[in-house]
Amino acid sequence: MEPQGINNISSLFSPPLTGSEKSAALPNDRSFRAILAKSLTPDATLRPTRTMPRTSAWQELPTASPPRLRNSAVANAYQQQLANAGREPGRPPSGWQKYKDDQLLSNPGGDQYSLEQKKILPEPEPSFFKRLGKDLGDAFDNVKNFFSNFLFGATVCRRDANDQIQTTKNKGFVGSIVDFCKDLGSALSFGTWRPDGEAAPQGPMARLAFFAGKIKEAVLGDLLGGIGSSINHMGEDLVLAGWNLVEVLPDATIGNMAAGRQLTSTIFDNGQVAIDYLTDILPFGEAWLRVHAPNLKSGDLPILYNLKLPENYPEDERWQNIRNTPFRKKIETVGALLADIVSLGLLGQITATSEKRH
Repeated sequence: MEPQGINNISSLFSPPLTGSEKSAALPNDRSFRAILAKSLTPDATLRPTRTMPRTSAWQELPTASPPRLRNSAVANAYQQQLANAGREPGRPPSGWQKYKDDQLLSNPGGDQYSLEQKKILPEPEPSFFKRLGKDLGDAFDNVKNFFSNFLFGATVCRRDANDQIQTTKNKGFVGSIVDFCKDLGSALSFGTWRPDGEAAPQGPMARLAFFAGKIKEAVLGDLLGGIGSSINHMGEDLVLAGWNLVEVLPDATIGNMAAGRQLTSTIFDNGQVAIDYLTDILPFGEAWLRVHAPNLKSGDLPILYNLKLPENYPEDERWQNIRNTPFRKKIETVGALLADIVSLGLLGQITATSEKRH
């Protein structure tokens, strides 16, 4: 059967023939149709011709492309933006992230924390010598903080209400003894001697109030919050200095690989947070003092007073270096109360042992 398309094409170029004309023209017609059919059939041996792509005027004009940033610069900028407590883009930091950030700011040792420059690095230091140098430098800084806390207090970093890194100073052991003597002498003189420069109390009632305020400041602020806290800080400084020295070994070995650096950073940063937490909840530690702090003016009892305070409370030096999130309140309250139970148990054992000896 002949292709239908060929019949249609041939009918367009020739008029209908009569019977005799059809018989006479049949050989020529068949030859023509065969030639036409062959010409319409694609030949596999023929190679397709290449045509130039059609372009328009706007395609031929040069277009200006925006400057391209290097991938490393983009990644570092992105990581720097999210470095505050490891938050995810578009999400506020969690209570745990804020707690970890506060703890790593309070003492040297965080792998991505440069406390001298008051900034957070985008990633752990890849350089071998810089990595080991930071470990040794953190250990030295913690030893230096030990002597500072023995004297007049070490400088620590914290975040303010605007999430900016600021610095404050702890109370030192010697400085707290000096403050205790001054406050006690000022109280016993009923305001006659005022080394801190307060206004002179007028009248007997004002002098009694001045006496009570100075006694409270000497006992709670200087003895417990000063001498007790400085001893706690000194012990913490020595433990963290040893922790920094232990980190030298993994940093010198598996720290040469990216995965090893990340693993080392995670383990030792979280370990520092754990050490800081344990020392905070011990008697006279920072968390222990916050949990047991009352408010005599408003009549708030210990534990309850700390729970009702806002996240940022710089008016009191016991809360000025932290963000008192619900997460922090929970773990510090539970930890401080457990420390009380353990302390009472140890005290009971010591008392019982002493009585047996006698």
